[in-house]
Parts: sequence; C-alpha cells; structure tokens
Amino acid sequence: MSEHSTDPELLNLGLPEDDPEPGVTWFISLVSVVLMVITVLASVAMYFAFVEGEVDRKIVDQPAVELQELRLAQQEQLTEYQNYEIEDAEGNKLSRIRIPVSRAMELVVADARASADAAKSDDAGALVSR
Repeated sequence: MSEHSTDPELLNLGLPEDDPEPGVTWFISLVSVVLMVITVLASVAMYFAFVEGEVDRKIVDQPAVELQELRLAQQEQLTEYQNYEIEDAEGNKLSRIRIPVSRAMELVVADARASADAAKSDDAGALVSR
C-alpha cells in the first residue's frame, strides 16, 4: 500500500487558507447589519416626512372652496348697497336696504356729533334762561 504523506508544507503550497478568521467575519457581518438597519430606518423616516409634507401641502394648507366663496359673499355684503327682504312676526315681507360698513360708520359718527351739538346747545340755553 502506498503511503500518502500529509505533511502540511506539501498541502499548503503558498495558497491562502480557505477558512477566514471567524472574528473578522463576525465583525464585518455585525457592521453590515447595523449599517443596513440605519439605512432602512433613515429611508423610512425620510419617506414618512415626505408623505406628511405632501399631505400638509396638498390637503391641509389648501383653503376650502366653500369657505372662500362665503368670505367673498360676506365681503361683498360689507362693501356694496343691496336690497333684501325679511319677514316680521306676522309673516309680512319687509324690504330693507343694506349699506356699506364705511357709510354706516360715517352716519353713526354724524348722528353722535349732531346729538352732542344738540345737548351743548340745550345746556347753553338752559344756563342763559336761568
């Protein structure tokens, strides 16, 4: 029978070993897993931040069309003369005129000045007649 020599020098003719060091393998594996988890978490955070920003921009920050129309109608009522009708307690329709707010303020101030002037003239007349 022939003997096979198992001399390590004959088996390893300058070729690298097939098995890498286990410590290096574990270190590279753990670092790779940690980097992958960080990358996935960062991607998820960026995705949800983007989605939230888009929802805010497209839905939340957009004013309602009905609200804009209501505000325009109210602004029109405040700045223009208009005729409208109301019903009193007996069911009779009464015609009314709506005046602009600026004109109403002028009328209120003029009425207040007129009543103040009338009160001053009444007081001056009362002092003279005594």
